Amino acid sequence: MYKLLIVEDEPLIRTGIKHYFNWQDLEVSHIVEADNGKTGLTMALQEKPHLIITDIRMPEMDGLEMIEQLRPQLPDTVFVILTGFNEFAYAQQAIRLGGVHAFLLKPLEYEKSLATIQSCLQEIVARQKKRETHSELIHESKLSKGSEWVQLLLEEPDLAVAQEGKLQQLFEFQSDHYGYAPFVISWLPMKTAAPLAKNSIKQMAATWIDDTISSLYSTETARQIITYMYRSKIYGIAILNNPYAEVDQRLAIQQQERLLKQAGDESQTSIFMAIGEPTDKLPELGHLLHQTDKALWQRYYETGRHVFLAAVGETAHASKSSAIHLDDQDKKQLYACLESANAEEIKKLLHRFEKDNLAHMPQMAPARWLAFLQELIGVCIPFANKNSIPFESVYSDKLLSLAFVDDFSTFEALFEWLGDWMAQLGTLSRDGSLSDQQQDVLIFEHIASFIRQNIAEDVTLQMVADRFFYNPSYLSRLFKRKLDKNYMRFVTEIRITYAQELLKRPDLLVTDICTMCGYKSYKHFVKTFGIIAQMTPTEYRKKWGWS
Repeated sequence: MYKLLIVEDEPLIRTGIKHYFNWQDLEVSHIVEADNGKTGLTMALQEKPHLIITDIRMPEMDGLEMIEQLRPQLPDTVFVILTGFNEFAYAQQAIRLGGVHAFLLKPLEYEKSLATIQSCLQEIVARQKKRETHSELIHESKLSKGSEWVQLLLEEPDLAVAQEGKLQQLFEFQSDHYGYAPFVISWLPMKTAAPLAKNSIKQMAATWIDDTISSLYSTETARQIITYMYRSKIYGIAILNNPYAEVDQRLAIQQQERLLKQAGDESQTSIFMAIGEPTDKLPELGHLLHQTDKALWQRYYETGRHVFLAAVGETAHASKSSAIHLDDQDKKQLYACLESANAEEIKKLLHRFEKDNLAHMPQMAPARWLAFLQELIGVCIPFANKNSIPFESVYSDKLLSLAFVDDFSTFEALFEWLGDWMAQLGTLSRDGSLSDQQQDVLIFEHIASFIRQNIAEDVTLQMVADRFFYNPSYLSRLFKRKLDKNYMRFVTEIRITYAQELLKRPDLLVTDICTMCGYKSYKHFVKTFGIIAQMTPTEYRKKWGWS
């Protein structure tokens, strides 16, 4: 609803304007009046109207002088001049000079005057949207710079500390009245190919962090939450007024457990949050953020939980004796399994390693079980080199960097994935006698089978690369070089072939088939089907005698 100010020294004219239009229908809910420019100036600053209709010549201050003084202070207000024929040229000049949107010519002609008022109201809406967009852009710019700062905190903490002053200026807070609380959130799809949209998770993450702040610290809300997204994680820093006014942590964590479990069930996603220790000392923050990141690995032995405290994750680790090693006998057994390409024995062996690691949790420090995973991969690399199986630039860099540990919610799933990769290595070695072309056919057959298994989902190249352990860039080049098509064309052809099979079934509607093949838009499905099959789905179905 809008507010109108009428500035006119003739009472009859003011009254006439108030009753000339059906202002309620125009969504003008409040009308105020002033009898000269000086009073109008005061009234406008007090009421802040959306629309001002003003006469030009009035005692004490004319309308144009009033407008000139109000424009800087009321940038979203739309000004309309009320003028007679003898001042018409003057009014037009005022509009050309800016600051005045339109004029109403006395005596008023209803249709023209109504069109002018409607135009003014549209201008009000446009200005509001423009200002909101501008505010959003400024906000996004701040968040973007804040995101860069969090990234710097992870990668070059000393440089991040040196930029503290810029951070304060950006978010307008004083250095002696705030603290920092680090958070890390990870999300993993429960189904193979059903990831939560990154934009959605980023928006929800800020809400979860703010809810956690309110639960953990009495009468405290985050002054600002800045986040940085990397792969399937969001690193967050909440800037607080007072980071030490703690309440009952147990109740707060229970509340967040319920929230994350519900959000995960609704989105078919496993969501985990690690809460770091708050600090008012910026040089500590980089270390605390990394510590918070590691706390997410507690999910491997604290099954069923979604929220973890970083302090617990750090203090629970005991002596160096709480460790597991890959001894020489294990290395020989694993190497023999690789040489014989015995997938079943490889998986049995990896299952034993999984149980051995879990038996040492939580006393074993993360660095120790990461070292164990590195030892496993260290056995496989010489095997691959010996059998001329390319490793670097072909296989995912997640294998060498151990980044794959962030992609699983349980140790069981992690070791199963490693077992599949090792079985693949063994198969490639065993099939070394096959030609390159035959090996490529096997790769594409495996990928096609995976896509068909998840045909209703949006299976991205990254998902396929992760599933089959490849570097996505290598896989993309392989499609182009060997099949002379990109990955999306490969997926589209599989989907349309599947659609053709389903169209032979008269019990299925075409709209249902569209969804079953992974298309969210029926129009897009029909268009794509036509490109591949050179006919519509309905025409294809008629070929088989179904109408």
